[in-house]
Amino acid sequence: MKPEERIRQEITWFVVLVGILVLVNLVSVRTFFRLDLTKSKTYSLSKISKKYMRELKDPLTVKAFFTKNLPPPYNANARYLRDLLQDYRVYAKGKFNYQFIDPAGDPSIAKEARSLGVYQIQLTAIAKDKFEQQSGYMGIALIYQGRKEVIPLIQDITGLEYQITSTIKKLLQTGTKVVGITQGHGEPVLQEDLENIRQLLAENYEIVPVDLSSGGIPEKVDALIVAGPTETLPEEKLYLLDQFLRAGKNLAVLIRMVKADAKQSMQGRLVISDLTRLLSTWGVKLRPNLVYDSQCQRISVAQRGPGFIMQNIVPYPPFPLVTEIDRKHLINKNIESLTLPFVSSLDLDEGILKKHALQGTILAKSSTKAWSQQQYFMLSPQFIRPPQPDQLKQFNLIGAVTGAFPSVFSAETVPEVSPESEKLPPFLDKSQPARLLVVGGVDFITNDFISTRRGGQGQLSLFVQNMVDWVAQDAALIEIRSKDSRPAPLTNISEAHRRSVKYFNLVGLPILVILVGLGLWRRMETRRLQIAAKYRA
Repeated sequence: MKPEERIRQEITWFVVLVGILVLVNLVSVRTFFRLDLTKSKTYSLSKISKKYMRELKDPLTVKAFFTKNLPPPYNANARYLRDLLQDYRVYAKGKFNYQFIDPAGDPSIAKEARSLGVYQIQLTAIAKDKFEQQSGYMGIALIYQGRKEVIPLIQDITGLEYQITSTIKKLLQTGTKVVGITQGHGEPVLQEDLENIRQLLAENYEIVPVDLSSGGIPEKVDALIVAGPTETLPEEKLYLLDQFLRAGKNLAVLIRMVKADAKQSMQGRLVISDLTRLLSTWGVKLRPNLVYDSQCQRISVAQRGPGFIMQNIVPYPPFPLVTEIDRKHLINKNIESLTLPFVSSLDLDEGILKKHALQGTILAKSSTKAWSQQQYFMLSPQFIRPPQPDQLKQFNLIGAVTGAFPSVFSAETVPEVSPESEKLPPFLDKSQPARLLVVGGVDFITNDFISTRRGGQGQLSLFVQNMVDWVAQDAALIEIRSKDSRPAPLTNISEAHRRSVKYFNLVGLPILVILVGLGLWRRMETRRLQIAAKYRA
């Protein structure tokens, strides 16, 4: 090829390449596209966030009050928030606007931030090999149709899309669903034992105590959580729960079959619950047992010695670590594992379900190395020993049933009440479709196991919030809430399997590398001899 032709060809290819880059740039300006290969789509907006953006009727403004040049690790929060807000704006078709404002040095802006609910905070940062205190702003305010909501502090980006979208949901919706939690019959106290879960649920629901001992179920309650009563429920209270479900409203029955005292006596006592009669009629059978599992959570146990106290981390079988989960069900979306303390097993009565056209699902099971204890419940870890391997099996722990439920009562057997008691609602001849969720325990929703840190993003907190969303039929945010789940735990494997993996990594991989190297060397040597023989000939 002549030099002139080669130069013309290179210039032509250069012009074509520049044209392609310009075309791609023009297309990218007008078309938004993102490929997210993570399992839970962590780095892209979920469908519900996009849906809310499309439903905006008026402009939504986000004012992000962030101090410039924040120290690490807080400086990454502003960058992540800016990228996330840009994603929202892409899908809002011009009705989503945001601006970053630094209130430092401008009293009028600082006053505006305070009026919206964003306040200056003290940050601890490492600078020049020492801890230093610095003041700053890290909050956002959302304004829509004259109403405002605020996220006063963005200290952690984990679950940030959930926070923003749930706040937008508050601005768009006209009413808030009401979730009741039963009180008055030995349940954990809402304002004390259940305060953490109350705070988490209050972000999206109105949480009200329902004292069955002094009245009925308020009409405004959309869903009811029966929070493990340990005292006898009168017949009229069972009737109220029965009619509540038949009216098309939903129940989460957290039934406590064994009351565990893990702080003093280290024993449990059997609770005779009248709720089992209702559940049996609805196709769920609770077992009067306590499930122990070799695949369990670990706890810290103090061991006293002569002049010292040592903390040991030991497995605790009464806290089963549940990994056998029906991940197709909406409640368990992106949930990898959860701990269910002091839980009893249950079964679904297929005969009753089929007879009344009910749909039943087991949502979670123990591992296959579990066993149950009846009558005598020892909780001290040093006295808990698993039975023989042939006595270990799997137990059902969480069940869900949907459909039109039958009644324990009839029009002729409506309980009589005293004149001073509240009048019972009339018996419903026809049942409306409803949802029922059953767990053989209630401790998992108490403050001992539910944390409000990081917005309650632990696996158990996520499950409980998903559970309430499903029962309240308000499951729009489940997809986002579960996006930042923790990594899946390792499954329980045998000792032989563990040893084989260990020695393969130590010995097998080096031998495999050596064999591959010898094979490549042999191949190159053979080719060298073939080339030498060819040209020698």
